[in-house]
Amino acid sequence: MSSASENSSPKLSKNIEKVARSLFADAETQQAFLRAVEQGESGVTGVVWLYGDPQPGIFATGARPEWLPAWIDVAAEGERPGKLPAHEQGELYCMDLSSTFACAALSAIPEQGGVIVDVCASPGGKGIVARRYLQPGLVVGNEVIGKRTAQLISNYKRCRIDPSVVTSLDPENLGSEIPQSADLVIVDAPCSGQSLLLKGMAAPGAFHPATIGMNERRQRRILAHSQKVVAPGGYLLYATCTFSREENEDNVEWFLKTFPEFSAVEVPVLEGYRSHIGEASTYRLLPHQGKGAGAFCALLRRQPTEGRFERQSPDSVTAKLRTAWRSPTLFVSRAPSSSERRERKHDDKKKRAAKYERHKTKQMLRRLE
Repeated sequence: MSSASENSSPKLSKNIEKVARSLFADAETQQAFLRAVEQGESGVTGVVWLYGDPQPGIFATGARPEWLPAWIDVAAEGERPGKLPAHEQGELYCMDLSSTFACAALSAIPEQGGVIVDVCASPGGKGIVARRYLQPGLVVGNEVIGKRTAQLISNYKRCRIDPSVVTSLDPENLGSEIPQSADLVIVDAPCSGQSLLLKGMAAPGAFHPATIGMNERRQRRILAHSQKVVAPGGYLLYATCTFSREENEDNVEWFLKTFPEFSAVEVPVLEGYRSHIGEASTYRLLPHQGKGAGAFCALLRRQPTEGRFERQSPDSVTAKLRTAWRSPTLFVSRAPSSSERRERKHDDKKKRAAKYERHKTKQMLRRLE
């Protein structure tokens, strides 16, 4: 998918220069961006304290960007908070500092409680941080790639994200199963991953137009189905870790034109990072700003209904979902729905039939001996 020149020297490719020109009109800013991409960055770790105030003194901290709430620290270079007992005990969650930038958009949501649905959830960081911001009644972590649910479940268990459920549904199915049920939907969209190059990670062809176009189309499909889950008056957080405007501002512009019942929400703590591209309130962290590898986010709100709208309870949402995992509270407090009972009965019947077949096969083999 990527050009030969991009494979041999991705940081000097013409595709990267093309992206720079599409983002910045002046040559000086283009060059600052290109130098930052070429130099890369060692990575800065944000430490999210999930319960209570930060514990001072257990690791050295660095400079704090202005978007961070008091319960997120910045680990100093060389510190490894992920090795601490507090991490193993689920007291903290570590994530790239750029990811905390996108999460900061949640500070503009005044209401707490309700239901959070993280559509592209694994490994779970955005949903875990959203829980700390908003204290919801339920977190639904959805990951369409089944093998990635193991890491998501592991992080939910370690961090005691309860009540929560994990599902593995295509966004189209998610939208049809729990329409207008979430107070917040998070779309941390799969993208070309251009900022990963700054961290020394593999992102082959990330700046190639074909890669950008493919991701743009995929993101629009995910957004179109995910918006169905947003309740009237609810929010959709769109985030990527890439630079191309096609995957960022252009997608937001398309979304707002396609779904005019949504509008972009201003985020005061990110005002200094407002994107100059397009008219909507969107926000960018750029590598030459020296505060992380890069991120993009937009907070979108569906207008409330004029009449009475019955918000769905966490129990009603979980009753509609076939889940891959449930947190302990939900295991204890909620009886299975009628559809789940039918599915379990069907599964038990298949298991009994398979067991019977194994038994008959063993008997036959014994007679043949």
